[in-house]
Amino acid sequence: MHYALVTLGAPGHVLSALPMIAELVKNGNRVTFFTIPRFKEMVEAVGADYREVRSALTNNGQADKDIANDMMAELPLRFLSEGAATVESILEGLKDDKPDAVISDAIAIAGRLVANVLEVPLIMLFTSFASNEHFSLCRHWPEYPDTNPARAAALKLAKELAEKYNSPVYDLFGIFEGKGELNIVTQPASFHPAAATFDDSFVFAGPQIMKRVDSGTWEAPAGDAPLMYTSLGTLFNAWPQFYHILYDVVKDMDLRVVSSVGSTLTAEDIGEIPANVKTFRFLPQLEVLENASYFITHAGIGSVMEAAYYGVPMLAIPQMDEQAFTASVMVKAGLGIMIPKEELTPEKLKEGLHELTSNPVYTENAKKLSAELKNLGGAYAAEKVMAFMADRN
Repeated sequence: MHYALVTLGAPGHVLSALPMIAELVKNGNRVTFFTIPRFKEMVEAVGADYREVRSALTNNGQADKDIANDMMAELPLRFLSEGAATVESILEGLKDDKPDAVISDAIAIAGRLVANVLEVPLIMLFTSFASNEHFSLCRHWPEYPDTNPARAAALKLAKELAEKYNSPVYDLFGIFEGKGELNIVTQPASFHPAAATFDDSFVFAGPQIMKRVDSGTWEAPAGDAPLMYTSLGTLFNAWPQFYHILYDVVKDMDLRVVSSVGSTLTAEDIGEIPANVKTFRFLPQLEVLENASYFITHAGIGSVMEAAYYGVPMLAIPQMDEQAFTASVMVKAGLGIMIPKEELTPEKLKEGLHELTSNPVYTENAKKLSAELKNLGGAYAAEKVMAFMADRN
């Protein structure tokens, strides 16, 4: 079988696709993987055929800076613009090499358009929460009027794409409540809200974990105290006050701390670093989590699932609506605790860390979920994809 994989040029989306793709290739399938040059080496390392796309989201980081102005208002336009920018280069790449199916990231609009134009099955890969009539994350988001400039521009572009590619009009709900003939969700059913209400086309395959190419090196602080890892992800790490509060709280705790601070802040921004803390611009997250006892996170769904895979309990400080929801699900699952960003104080962080490190229930729950996740992953997802195609044909 020949699959075309269409995703977004962002780490969480590409990395979530690679384990399944690696397993498809191992089983004799061919995969044409469309993404940006940054991920070429990773794609080729799993045996897929890399194809470059013209992306609208990776303009030297400008898109990330722009969307921070009003992220929730701009989300539909962001993903529709990316679809419009990439669809023609993908269709050109498949002109003389039609795939048997398109595997598309759930919010990669180009993947849906390509499957529609080529009239091949659409397999959706959900790197966040899936939706049905019983649960939809986007129904929890702030509402904006159609007159909002970003929303008006998004609707105009959605109609243009629908007319050009004979597709549905992908408004807000069309984008975030879509489904394919088969749907691979990178969470276990035990974590996903209302999982039992989804039909058989949804496969809860758990997080997709595998060793990453050129993920870098790291070194923990000396000693044998428990290791705590801190990361606010790639988009929200430029928050000096967080590091000031964090380092002041942990300096007197029996912990070794490794902290990913990103590339934006200077040493002066971060301030004094205690002896039991090591800071890094970036860290190989999987390798660190494999050795960590605790994790302070922004609660991006990818990071939460990776910590769960390694059985690491979490203290979540979410930075946006989706992360706040993910953190609430994490808390409900007994995997850790949450402090809203606007409520973070030295006192609350000290209290939260004391609860996380002294109450064994969080580690126990994380270890139980970890055992469940080890039976899921890339091989499980690939098996479901191949079974779907065999049945369909």
